[in-house]
Amino acid sequence: LLSAGGCPVVDADKIAHELISDPAGSVHRNIVAAFGPSVLGPDGVIDRKKVGEIVFADTSKLRQLNKATHMPILWTIVRRTLSLMREGHTRIILDVPLLFKFPVLRRLCLSAVLVVVVSTEVQLSRLMQRNTLTEDEARKKIAVQASAEDQRKMADFVIENNGTLEELQSNVADFLREQPPGWSATGVASACLTSLAAGVVVAAAAVKAGAAAAAAGCL
Repeated sequence: LLSAGGCPVVDADKIAHELISDPAGSVHRNIVAAFGPSVLGPDGVIDRKKVGEIVFADTSKLRQLNKATHMPILWTIVRRTLSLMREGHTRIILDVPLLFKFPVLRRLCLSAVLVVVVSTEVQLSRLMQRNTLTEDEARKKIAVQASAEDQRKMADFVIENNGTLEELQSNVADFLREQPPGWSATGVASACLTSLAAGVVVAAAAVKAGAAAAAAGCL
């Protein structure tokens, strides 16, 4: 929906899937080292369903998975965002379901945070249908996620998604229309250089003031 509004989307979930599915990558190796070869499928690629069954039943295993994946995901998000900026895009959507796990990303890269929330009942129903899960499996997945209340606290904008797809599309379009044009890579570089120059001027003035004070002391 967000990409339909003309903004490129950097999708953290897709990045995670790519990294986990790459047998030659460090994330793949780290997960196999943490959970053993039993999580591999017949093709030698990590079976995400097997990993999910392990981590959603044991929070210590979930922490191991997060440790193996979060930093590579974060750096890939940053690299792809910078690449899009170099291409001239000034508004980029970062789709990050676990944003609260990446405070640095929120602090340095985001001009606003949009959270889409649903009631627990709707979330449970949609998750069971989408992922073909039992109610118990779906509840375990929901239990390890930030609550809607916690997500609201980090949000600048909130969209309720208990209604139809058409209502969601309308709300997303309204959100995009309200957003500023954003920064280009050139604009960011210019702002950084201006800030750096200002810092140099302030530092030079401080040195001069210190020298003057020292001279006055000598007198």
